Amino acid sequence: MLFFDLDQTILDFRLASHESLVELFITKGIELSQSQIEEYGEINSRWWSKLERGLQTKEEITTGRFDEFCEFLGVDFDAERLNDRYLSLLSSKAYFLPGAEGFLSDLKRRGLRMAIITNGVYRVQHGRFQIARLERFFEFSLSSEEAGAAKPDPMIFDIALKMAGARREESIYIGDNLDSDYTGSKNAQLDFIWFHPSASFNHGPDKIARDFDELHSLLERLEYF
Repeated sequence: MLFFDLDQTILDFRLASHESLVELFITKGIELSQSQIEEYGEINSRWWSKLERGLQTKEEITTGRFDEFCEFLGVDFDAERLNDRYLSLLSSKAYFLPGAEGFLSDLKRRGLRMAIITNGVYRVQHGRFQIARLERFFEFSLSSEEAGAAKPDPMIFDIALKMAGARREESIYIGDNLDSDYTGSKNAQLDFIWFHPSASFNHGPDKIARDFDELHSLLERLEYF
């Protein structure tokens, strides 16, 4: 069984987020600069790390990031409303990373079983799953909201394994984030592939792939097909 992270592993979250953020603030009469967009990205990453460390809930971080970003911009907008509109915009955008769709099509033709494990907001991931027609490839997508636990908590991996009826020793997880994906896989005693353009062996994982060609070759060497 192959389990995948969704954002920046299968779908291009950065592109979808960029477009959604720009559209959101245009409705508020603000044309964001590139540096402001990059600042939002840093703020967003800091807030999501709080979820991964179990410090705050998903609801708190999704609103908190907009509180902080509005303070950075020097504007006084309702953070809850901003977040709700942003999530709606984001739910409508699903772009495959280069090579992802062909890679998944090939694995599906080979008969491999695949599923998604994601910390992303359920309504967003559900919408993007449908738009990209990911049911063509994946048996299911499990969000942290549905599991009641977020990566790197091993509980979400355990639930996914149970849903798939898969054996831990015959499964592998593939993701881009060392804090949530790699640490979570270790916590769940699940084999892991670090999928990232700048992945290197001096960061911890002993299996890496920097693009879908390398990932395909690695899975072949691991005898998944």
